Amino acid sequence: MTTADDSSASAKTAPARAAPAGAAPANEEIRRRMDSWLGAVRAGDIDAIMSHYTKDVVAFDAVLQLQFKGLDAYRKHWQACLDMCPGPMIFQDAETDIQASGDLAVVRGLIRCGTESATGEEQAGWMRMTATYRKTGEGWRIAHEHFSAPFDMRSCKAIFDLTPEGGPAVRAIPSDMNSVTPHLVCADAAQAIEFYKQAFGAVQESRMDTPQGKVAHACLRIGNAAVFLADEFPEWGSVGPNALKGTPVTVHLYVDNADKVQAAAIAAGAKEIMAVQDMFWGDRYGQVQDPYGHRWSIATHTRNLTQAEIEKGAKQMMGGNCPGDQAQA
Repeated sequence: MTTADDSSASAKTAPARAAPAGAAPANEEIRRRMDSWLGAVRAGDIDAIMSHYTKDVVAFDAVLQLQFKGLDAYRKHWQACLDMCPGPMIFQDAETDIQASGDLAVVRGLIRCGTESATGEEQAGWMRMTATYRKTGEGWRIAHEHFSAPFDMRSCKAIFDLTPEGGPAVRAIPSDMNSVTPHLVCADAAQAIEFYKQAFGAVQESRMDTPQGKVAHACLRIGNAAVFLADEFPEWGSVGPNALKGTPVTVHLYVDNADKVQAAAIAAGAKEIMAVQDMFWGDRYGQVQDPYGHRWSIATHTRNLTQAEIEKGAKQMMGGNCPGDQAQA
């Protein structure tokens, strides 16, 4: 069994074992097929791309679905991917290894995939690729293809900024963080942390206290998202919702069971603002206010609806008096 580093090294030296009879010509032909496939993707030519697959291809792509069975299903997926990349396509391979025997071959390597923006900035990342080629009457075709990307286990975010040589020492956005993170100010933040543990199953990941014993900064993890927390520091203009006598902000929380989580939050000391109920946009949804003045909406998605269905439900809920209708009038 070899690693990526091993394969890189082996590419520079003679192979340690004899290749199967006929492997070298097959490897060369598959390499040409790969180059043709890469060029077709860069050109955005859907017909040329699909000509590289067998009719019964089974693909495990890294996005949207668990698997795609058959040429028609995979073609639709490829077209959707091309449509999402309006700029010039970036599609290149690295550390590719081809092992052919008889009518089958296994290809593994790394693929850099992405697009170039209108300003010339590249938006691309490396992924892992494994493909099984099968020799048919029309030549070598891909019968199975598998793309994957590493992911951060705390945030469940895919990591696309790794390189074949390793990863960046410092990320502009840490892999375990999202672009937007709530930062809550609470009177008695230490007590608030314990409340959030009971109410929402929060896990404290880090905490820094002042010499006076106040929480200067804490990071909690609720589900796969981070929530920052700090005590009130009036001398710095930092006070919580209770001191302000209200808040215009609601923190939205998606959970597996909204009824159960809202009941737990109320039992821990939250005040119910809105009972959990089925909503027209497809969520089961409720609201609470915690003891520190912050409002939370708690939801579980239960139905996938079209935009037309959502608008119809909104009209029914509002008695045919939707804000959108007024805007169009």
